[in-house]
This record gives sequence, structure tokens and C-alpha cells, in this order.
Amino acid sequence: MKLYDLNPHIRYARVHKSPFSHKKEISICYDARLFFFENAGGFIEVWGEKYNICDKTAIYLPPLTEYRFFVDYNDETTAVTLNFDLVSEYGEMKACLGTANRRNFDISVAPQYSVAKELSLPIIKSAPEIAANVSKIPENFLTKGSLYRERSSAILKLCLLELVSRDEKYAYSDICKKILAYVRDNYAEATLTNETIAERFNYHPYHVNRIIKSECGRSLRSYIIFCRLEMAKNFLLTTDMSVSEVAFHTGFCSSAHFIKTFREKTGRTPKEYRNVRIHGEM
Repeated sequence: MKLYDLNPHIRYARVHKSPFSHKKEISICYDARLFFFENAGGFIEVWGEKYNICDKTAIYLPPLTEYRFFVDYNDETTAVTLNFDLVSEYGEMKACLGTANRRNFDISVAPQYSVAKELSLPIIKSAPEIAANVSKIPENFLTKGSLYRERSSAILKLCLLELVSRDEKYAYSDICKKILAYVRDNYAEATLTNETIAERFNYHPYHVNRIIKSECGRSLRSYIIFCRLEMAKNFLLTTDMSVSEVAFHTGFCSSAHFIKTFREKTGRTPKEYRNVRIHGEM
């Protein structure tokens, strides 16, 4: 899909008020998720990477994402939870698909469609600008007024577009946002390196890496690998591409390099990952 095809189909919408809890084990979402926390702290772990949660934190997760929460609650804590597809193609599937874990994951449950590159990676950021709109969606599902699904879909589309348009947390500098966006747009290019990125922005490679390291807590090279592996996981689960084809389409210089990097980051080879996730083996 392209971003202009965005037409969310919401299956589940609810406001959770304190006290409530999340599973401590790793969860896998079959469809997309949007969480919106108010008066909360802690962090979410997504594919092994930790991201802080504070007041008015929005968390968008693409389909088939692995995650788990570690949230600090108080009497004022609330969390909006939305489960949805990014397209209306599976609109007849109105029942909540639920959340799986590594033991019971079944790929056949997940709707199969391509995801726009702008929504292919997690987005975690403070987003007070969408608070009012996000809260309207579970209200619509509770009252079930005229065209409540259609109205909710339109509201969610606005929220997602707002997150995409400012897809890095607001504290990041403009140059940091531009560099990260450039990586996400060009991760599939095997020639993408610190040097080529630095040349694109007329900086020294050391300076570009220092910007990303200081603002994101990870090196530029680490972010490039992260983007490539996230898309590789998506290709492995949603296409019939061979391992060598996945390596080519995600910017790795060779199948051997892809397999080595994949194993280092996930503990499994790409083939093992595909088999475990599709067949539920442990």
C-alpha cells in the first residue's frame, strides 16, 4: 500500500483506566496497534529495543510486531488501545484478533497486505496534539452511534498522518529527523553508509554519527541495520521471497552478510525465524 491508500479498519477500541496491567511476556500483534498513555511512566520494549513512556506518549506498532510493556501506573493513569488494519480490505473481520505470544503465534490469523513505508516501522513519541482525537474513538465504539466505525476510521487516519508527519519525538533536532527519514527511505540501497549519508547532508561522517548517537542513543550504522532487519522480518513473514532475495531487497551486500547479521541480532537464521514464526515452533 501507499500512504494515500490509508483507510483504517478498527476492530477494538477501549480506554483502560488504572489499575490495569499488561503482559510481562513478549506479545505479537496480528494487526496494527496504537496505544496512547496519559499520566504514565516506564517503557515499552519493541524487538528488543527500549523506548520511554511518559505523559501523552503515542505508540504505533505495525502488524506482526513483537513488544512488551513495563509501565508505572498511578491513580490517574489511562491508556487508549486500538487494534486495526491500515486498509479496509478485511472489513468483514470485525472481531478482535487478539494478541499472540511466541508459543501460540499463527501467521494465518494475520490479515495479509503490504504496509506503506511511512508506517512500516514503530513510532513512539510524545504526541499531545492527538490526545483529543484519540479519546473520541473508544467513545464512538462505546456509544455505537450512526456510522461510528466510519467516523472512527477517519479520526484514526488523521492521528496516524499526524504521527507520520512528525515521526520522530519532538525533542530531536531538524537535522536528526532528516537523517533518520533519509535512512528509512533508502535503507534498501546497499551503498547506504555513514559516508554516503554524510555526503548527502554536507557533513563529516563523524559529525553525522555523533548527532544520531547523542540524540537517539545508538550509532547511525546501528539504525541502518535496525531498519533493514525490520523490513527483512516483514518480508520473511509476508512473502515467499528466498533468503537471498530478502537480502537484496533490504540492502545487504550478500546473503552471507544478511544471515550473519540476522543471527547476531535475533539468535536465529532467517530460515529458522520464518519457520518459528509461521509454524509456532519453539
